[in-house]
Formats: sequence, C-alpha cells, structure tokens
Amino acid sequence: MKKATRQHTKQHNSRLILKTIYVAGGISRADIARDTGLTRATVSTIVSELIKDGLIGETGVGPSAGGKPPIYLSVLDDARHIICLDLSKDPLQGALVNLRGKIVERIEMALNGRSGTIALDLVLDLVAQLRECTPKPVLGIGIGSPGLVDTQNGIIKKAVNLSWQDIPLKSLLEEKQDLPVYLANDSHMAALAEYSFGSNDTNNLVLIKTGRGVGAGIVINGQLYHGVGGNAGEIGHVTVDPHGAQCSCGNFGCLEAVASVQAILKQAQAIPDQQWQSGKPSSWEAFCKAVHQDDPTAQQLVTTAGEYIGIAVANLVGILNIRDVVIAGAIVPLGHGLITAVCQQMHRSVLPAVAEQTTVKFTSLGADLALLGASALILNHQLGVI
Repeated sequence: MKKATRQHTKQHNSRLILKTIYVAGGISRADIARDTGLTRATVSTIVSELIKDGLIGETGVGPSAGGKPPIYLSVLDDARHIICLDLSKDPLQGALVNLRGKIVERIEMALNGRSGTIALDLVLDLVAQLRECTPKPVLGIGIGSPGLVDTQNGIIKKAVNLSWQDIPLKSLLEEKQDLPVYLANDSHMAALAEYSFGSNDTNNLVLIKTGRGVGAGIVINGQLYHGVGGNAGEIGHVTVDPHGAQCSCGNFGCLEAVASVQAILKQAQAIPDQQWQSGKPSSWEAFCKAVHQDDPTAQQLVTTAGEYIGIAVANLVGILNIRDVVIAGAIVPLGHGLITAVCQQMHRSVLPAVAEQTTVKFTSLGADLALLGASALILNHQLGVI
C-alpha cells in the first residue's frame, strides 16, 4: 500500500513539474522548485528522468545573479506526436500533431458516399497511415466524431451520416495500435481546442459548431462538460421554431433543420431564380460568395439563421451564465452579418444584464478545431499539461 502511495506521489510530482515547464516555455530548476513547492532534490531527480525520456531538454542559459547562470528547461515540441482524427467531415481528416498543437502531417480520406463497416475500415486505415508517417513515439490517438459518443467507454453510440451504431472504436484501435485512444463528440473537441489554444482568457466558454449538423461544446472551470450521458451540448435537436422544417430526427423546427449549412442551402434552393442578383447559388461556396456580394436574398437567409442560433445562445447563457460564446464550423465564412443577427436575437431573448455581459465571436483557430481538440485531450490524459 505504501509503495503504491509513493508511486502515486511520484507520478503527481512528475506531472506537476512537466506542466510547470510546459506552461513557462523556459524555466530553471530553481524556479520550478519555487513555483511548485517541491524540494530541489525532488525537482532534480524528476527533471533528469524527463530528460532521459526525451520529453524535455536544456534549451538555454539565463542571466546570472552573481553565481552560476541558470540553465533553462523546455518541453521539446516534437518529442512525441499525437494521431488526431476528425470524422465529422468528408473527406475524413487525419493529422499528426506535436506537443504544442502544431499539425506536422495531414492525410485526408474521401468517403465518396461510403458508410457503415467500409467507413470504419477507412478510419482504421487512416490511423495506420498516420502512424507510418512519423518516426517519433506516438503519445496516443484522439478522435472527434459526429453523433452520440460514450466517452467513458469509447463507443460511438450513433452517427447517422456514417451509418454507425454502437461502434466500439476505442477498443478496436487500442487492439490494433497498442496505444491509448480517447474520443469525444466533434463539437466537444472543438470547444476543448478553443479553450486550450484559442485567444479566450477564460475558464468558461460555449462553442457552437455549425456545418452539416449543429452541436455545442461546453467548458466549465477549465473542464470539458460531457453531461451525465456524455451528450451535453446536443443543441442541434432542440426546437427553435415549432413551425419549422422537419428534422432528420423526426421532430420539427430543430436548430439543425433550420440553421445548418444544408438547411440554409435548402432554403436558398426554394427561392425563385429571379430573386437572386447573380443567379441562385448551387453550392455552399457560391452562397457565401452571394453573401459577400451583398445579395439581399442571401443576407436575409443569413439573418434568419443567425436569429435561430441566437435563440439557442440565449438559452445557453441564460442557463449557464457563460460570458464567452464562440461560433465555429462551415458557417464562419458568412461573416459579421451572422454574428450581428445572433447577438440581436440573444438580446431579445434573455435578461438584458446577462446579454450585456456576453461576447459572441468567431473562432480564430480556423477549420482544424476538432483535430486540435483531439490533441488537447491526449495531452491532458497522458501528460497532464493541459
């Protein structure tokens, strides 16, 4: 029992020291001891082990205070690589990510309409290809998946677009690759990326990811909130318009049925040709172009979608009192008009004092949010640095 306790203490101290070095970017042994409250002997022993493991290195010399100048320690960014997947897109996205969240290699694999067991085989092949691309030790595999995900057991309970139900992806990959595997809903991964690598200086945020579907990720007190069943943030299937279009889930007026990329395009296609300035858009890219060309029909559709999203935002901030809301996904190119509509509807739908404290903005991290979130999840579980 005492041996287990000592081992647990050593592991805790090792993670504490590694996180201190990771956050500082460059720090001396003496400063580590001062910041952590650990003895210099303990710090010296653990630092030597981390150097031997190749995770950190002596990367510089600091100014002398009269004696021997301090030697700075830093985490070596490419000491380990992380295999990250985003299964919410077509093509499927795979990447190798280093310890600082930098993508060093990328592979895409087109579904071309394939689903079920064929799509599952593509995922397994994608992971195998990524592992072959790096000579570095792999820290783990992180996966962002669409649909309902049992994060605790690593099972994709239901992913409609992939025709998956009760897929034990964690156990399948761990058996094939002998690596730790963690997975979560892609919107949850996106929220974790925003918290870990984004510009928000906060421990609490909501990220709404809108593309083929709509979902939200919630970070509270620096921790991803999964909910009791692991499906917190499933706002895409919350009704925002009782008289709206029927959703794939069978209900009417779900947020996903009225404000997703597919929903907006479907609405655009139903509008007569003569109401468009430069022709009816047949693709999402063409629709975004019409918006930026100030086509009033396109802009009205953006306003309507923004108002629906604003209702969802009002509910989220009213319940959680979170002040930072981030919009991400394929809807981002619609631009400032969307944010304006979201904010105006939020102000109409929640207490003024709450609305005034809330900021709504687009993510600054681009389209790789789920991949970066997957890397953050592995860094958290395997090294404890995030």
